[in-house]
Amino acid sequence: MRDDQVTAALIRDQARECVARIAYLRSLRRLHENGYTETALAAITGKSMAAVRDLLVRARIDAPELRPDFHGGTPYEIAAHYAAGNLERHVALQELIAWRYDRPADPNPFPWVNDGAPIVHGTFNIQIGQAVRDRFLTEGDYDALLEALADDSRETS
Repeated sequence: MRDDQVTAALIRDQARECVARIAYLRSLRRLHENGYTETALAAITGKSMAAVRDLLVRARIDAPELRPDFHGGTPYEIAAHYAAGNLERHVALQELIAWRYDRPADPNPFPWVNDGAPIVHGTFNIQIGQAVRDRFLTEGDYDALLEALADDSRETS
């Protein structure tokens, strides 16, 4: 195999691992929401209660419920499904364009406090930026998203 093929396979495998991790976290969170205690989850998973507690915290952020008509609970998850080979490009881009991203947080209104704005995990820059950094989306995919979202905002203005 050539290096570019091995690199593509590595990225695809990384995306598959990411999709599996999100599914694992989502299942763990669902069991907890259905009444399973951290002790019971620790016994099921073979992990310590502290590890289960940490996983449940991660699950609330990284593994929200799937949105109706979408292949993920976050845009990042949709991009991971695409990179894993579970979605065609046009389907992934269509869903990422249709997604309603969170607005970034407003900066602190007090100029003497220089602590920056709080991070909002559902913004375009956080979700899509991470997908591009992880190579789940290409620069071409990113440009297509920006162009489509800019067209969308012009039509709704």
